[in-house]
Amino acid sequence: MSSNSQDKTQALHYLEEFQKTPEAWNAVHTILQQQQYPVEMKMFAAQTLRNKMTYDLHQIPPEALAGLKDSTMGFLIQYSEVNKPIRTQLCIALSKLTIQFLQWDNAVDEIIATLQQQVPTLLEFLKILPEESFDAKGTPLTDEEFRLRTDQLIVANVEKVLTLLSNYAQQSGDNSRASSLILDCLNSWIGEIPVEQLLQIQPLTNIIFNSLKDEDSFEKAIECLCTIVRETKDIDNIGLIHALYQQIVQLRPLLQQHNDDPDVFGSLTRLFVESGEAWHIIIAKQPQDYKELVEILLQCTDYQEDLEIVKYTFYFWYSLKLMITLDRYQEARQQFIPIYTQLVNVMIKHLYYPDGSESDPLFESKEEEEKFKDFRYDMGDVLKDCTAVIGAEASLSIPFQQIQSVLNSPNVKWQQVEAPLFSLRAMAKEVTLKENKILPQIMNLLVQLPENTKIRYAATLVLGRYTEWTALHPEFLEKQLNYIISGFQFANSDIITAASLALMYFCQDCSKLLSNYIEQLYNFYINILNSNTTAIEISSIYQISEGIAYIIDKQDDTNIANATMMFIKPILEKLGKYSQEQGTEQIYDAVAQEIEIVRLYFEVIKPRNLQANSDPVASLAVEIWPLVVTLLEKHGQSPKVSERCMKFTKTILQTYGSFVLELLPSIANVLVKGFQTTRFGCYLWVSGVVIREFGDEGIPQQTKQAVWEFAYQQVTSFLAVVKEVQPIDIPDLIDDFFRMMGDVIMFFVTQYVLSDILKPSFDASLVALELEKTEPVVSTLHFLIDLISWGFDTPPISILEEIPPEVKITVQNFISENGGILVNSLLQGLIFRFSQDAQIDAFDALGKTIRLAPNPDTAVMWLNGSLDALPQNTVSPQERNKLLTTMSTALNSKDYRRIRVSIKDFVTWYSRKNITPRFKA
Repeated sequence: MSSNSQDKTQALHYLEEFQKTPEAWNAVHTILQQQQYPVEMKMFAAQTLRNKMTYDLHQIPPEALAGLKDSTMGFLIQYSEVNKPIRTQLCIALSKLTIQFLQWDNAVDEIIATLQQQVPTLLEFLKILPEESFDAKGTPLTDEEFRLRTDQLIVANVEKVLTLLSNYAQQSGDNSRASSLILDCLNSWIGEIPVEQLLQIQPLTNIIFNSLKDEDSFEKAIECLCTIVRETKDIDNIGLIHALYQQIVQLRPLLQQHNDDPDVFGSLTRLFVESGEAWHIIIAKQPQDYKELVEILLQCTDYQEDLEIVKYTFYFWYSLKLMITLDRYQEARQQFIPIYTQLVNVMIKHLYYPDGSESDPLFESKEEEEKFKDFRYDMGDVLKDCTAVIGAEASLSIPFQQIQSVLNSPNVKWQQVEAPLFSLRAMAKEVTLKENKILPQIMNLLVQLPENTKIRYAATLVLGRYTEWTALHPEFLEKQLNYIISGFQFANSDIITAASLALMYFCQDCSKLLSNYIEQLYNFYINILNSNTTAIEISSIYQISEGIAYIIDKQDDTNIANATMMFIKPILEKLGKYSQEQGTEQIYDAVAQEIEIVRLYFEVIKPRNLQANSDPVASLAVEIWPLVVTLLEKHGQSPKVSERCMKFTKTILQTYGSFVLELLPSIANVLVKGFQTTRFGCYLWVSGVVIREFGDEGIPQQTKQAVWEFAYQQVTSFLAVVKEVQPIDIPDLIDDFFRMMGDVIMFFVTQYVLSDILKPSFDASLVALELEKTEPVVSTLHFLIDLISWGFDTPPISILEEIPPEVKITVQNFISENGGILVNSLLQGLIFRFSQDAQIDAFDALGKTIRLAPNPDTAVMWLNGSLDALPQNTVSPQERNKLLTTMSTALNSKDYRRIRVSIKDFVTWYSRKNITPRFKA
């Protein structure tokens, strides 16, 4: 099997290379002309001809293009009725030739005259031509040449093609195949035809609507109508739009007729959705005239057979909501309140989980279950839209009454309660904190629901979503808090996760109300920390800890440090024990988890007075720091321990800044020693934090000098690593390093640019650009952009009014010496390696490098050298000359946008011609 696969790969590679050669032209013609070759070979020949027309037309002498045109049309006639896939390839080939053969006057006239007896072929060519004319980057033409050629081929022939299609439409009768071909072609040209003109051509409108009754041409008619409707967004002819609207709403009975056919129902829904989205502003302005379309869309949304079809409608409901919630459209809002009210019921009905008990597998696969959950969140957005339109009281009343009704009936199924509960949670963002009519009833109901794991899970999450409301209604606090805390008694991880999340929000939003509950919460917290149940995951403990930190943050100044220590002391005691034990994976995990809990407290509890000389909680951080150092000395060889300890370090630096200045020498020592010992990237990204926090204005000069020396040492250490290790083995470390270098350039640009680490760090960036992983490449590009930017007249950062002259001159000289290799590296990366996410920054870096060249001739020389470095014969003389000429002109006129566009166009063209596979098995 592997041998066959290898042979196939080699064969494909050979075919790829053969397609690029001049000899392929003759081979293609020989195969297509002769009858004895098998159809597979003829298909390959047609594909090759298409690719040759796309990429290699420069291989044909100008005087031979007319002959190529004639032979291609001859092939189209030859294969018109023989093989449709071959015919399609030949139509694309002729389109490519037609666009690039600028001397071919009246091309469309000649093609119509030549192919008039082969109507299917002619219609397919006319369908493809406008599609190919959208892509200027696929040809070697300049933008101006392409624009003029498109005008000649498309704009100048609109009337001719319309007349042709209209005549064919009159002749087609009930021939569904002919109708499909006409509609396919028409759909390609609609964007070029004034929609008012199109809708007045009776034969064409007739064929579109008549084709809706034919199974074979139905989809083509839908596509045409959808395109026409989209085009009406840009016209002001309300009368014409309303006439089209009347025709479309008359299709409503088709929904009922095809209710059991999701394909047809879905296509009709797409048409109604396109209409609603295109005309949603008109609907808001004239609600009475367009109400039926909104009712039809409600009917589509209520579809039970396929929820993907239901999803088509969601953006319409959002778009219309945006309009009718504006004051000027209050009349429309009143008109549509009943429809949005029904929509709430429809959404809740779709929210129901499949029938079954809470312990049954409700879905055939995990993928199907995740898909349904995602769909529920999308429906939640629609419920928010409904709430915004009909108001919180009306929206909340629907699920509330549903739950009440279900609870009063026998044989309650959990789905009947859970779905309305989910809707209550979804509506929360649109419910005002002043709502006092229905929410109090809901809150009383929630804590009294029948016990069921699914119901408790949903109810707990609802409580967590309305915590801001509860903060203003303290009379409900205790019941809700008790309900949430009681959830921790269940041996169910989902309920505990929900309870942890809800408790965190309660502590965050009701922190002032809960500040007197600190002792009770401590007892609860200790029980959670000491719990042996596996149902309580570490993420839940993090959420609970974060929530309690918000309550501590509301303690008065005299108690805040004691309260903080009270909650973190048990954790510190555990960490103290771990610092004395031998390292195992279990110990490493425990240390990482416990230090993260402590960190959360310091992240949430902020300094009270930034102007004070000290802060009580910052003093706790200073007190704890020696333990962190000990943990690193004992267990720092573990990436988990190092990363969590560095995350803790980053937090106290960013939260307390100058309040922990006394720790700076120790922190710097830990970072230097830690990186040299472990080579973990976390020591570099925290080094960046040190540079940011203590390299800014307002920091004493002595401290800033110490930070620069620290930064210099970290850079030197990294450069030593790069010499010893292959970059491909340390992509994450490279990412962390160049992120840190961004901070170095930001705060210490003069020291860095004038130092001996400028060149080696630049050389490291060139090596990093050879990686194929996006993150380190992007970080490196940001570093290069920052460095190059200091060579221009305007500082890249706002804290400086002007660039220090020695910095600007040094950067300019440096780029003058190294610009050629940088341009080559960036161009190679753009063509062969960089991901889509890195391209914008790469074009930016390349454009800035070219702009910083000493003169336009040097920049053109750099670029020409980069073209020379590309594989031989992959850049035609025409393309080389086109790029270099455009670049020279743009540089001399300082048209910097043109520089960027030209490079981007070249990269796109080169990639399509040489990198993107031409032949696919």
